[in-house]
Amino acid sequence: MKFLLILVFTFLSSCTLFYITLKPNFVPAPQTIQDPSKLEFYWVGHATVLIRFYDKWIITDPNFSTTTGIIVKRFIDPGLDLEKLDKVDVILISHTHFDHLDQSSLRKLKGSKHLLAPEGGLTYIPGDLFENVYAVNDGKTLELDRLKITAVPVKHFGGRWLIDNLWDGEPYTGYLIEYKGVTVFFGGDTGYDDSIFKSLGKAHNIDIALIPVGPASWITGGGFGNGVHVNPFGAVQIFKDTNAKYMIPIHHSTFYRRGGSEMEMIKAAMEKSGQKEKIKLLRIGEKAEFKKVADKIELVRD
Repeated sequence: MKFLLILVFTFLSSCTLFYITLKPNFVPAPQTIQDPSKLEFYWVGHATVLIRFYDKWIITDPNFSTTTGIIVKRFIDPGLDLEKLDKVDVILISHTHFDHLDQSSLRKLKGSKHLLAPEGGLTYIPGDLFENVYAVNDGKTLELDRLKITAVPVKHFGGRWLIDNLWDGEPYTGYLIEYKGVTVFFGGDTGYDDSIFKSLGKAHNIDIALIPVGPASWITGGGFGNGVHVNPFGAVQIFKDTNAKYMIPIHHSTFYRRGGSEMEMIKAAMEKSGQKEKIKLLRIGEKAEFKKVADKIELVRD
């Protein structure tokens, strides 16, 4: 059933090649700006978030390409001035699928210090680009220049080429990033599993959660989504299960769907959540700013 969903989704996604790629309203060059008192989260698109964690720069699942998996076209250009993109301290790869592990995008980050990817994923990392490359599995913690990064379980699937999911194990993970008393959760791509996310919420004090909300359509099903992708309602439930203080929705409006019914479902889930004020829905290129006040993380309001 899982492979059937993937094949149907891939076929439908190929139709996006005929869409025009739009320009984002915001194209920041954040690494030219420094304010060491804040945390900044720039949503570049899909699962790509450029994070300034005080004095550290981290990027998640970097993807700046015009297509993914060759046939799926990007709806909106990356919300980042790529000409001014500099190397970062840490690159986090959640899994091996083309939309999350994009080799051409990794080459733009040549010279970055640390890259982490799930076991089985290093095969697809271009060589000699980064100072240090680490394979991680669930529960593995690394201390990197005072950053504490832990691989945590999520519920997804492998198979960069679909068929290799029969033997590649479980090359997917989420991450916790801890630094200076603040904890960020990056969910990558995941289905819903109450035992996973409730356990995560009990074991950790999560301040900000980057949670996938799409693609939101009939393919992800009703309820909280299907076995490997949450829909927006499932994403909100993960937010509640993890007891995070704030949520930033990711993994939508970039490759597979653009606005329309997907955005309607995201906003409906936010309204139903009862925690709308804690969910920062960004447009591509926008940022969310946070500041620690009296040992409590707070969203900097516009």
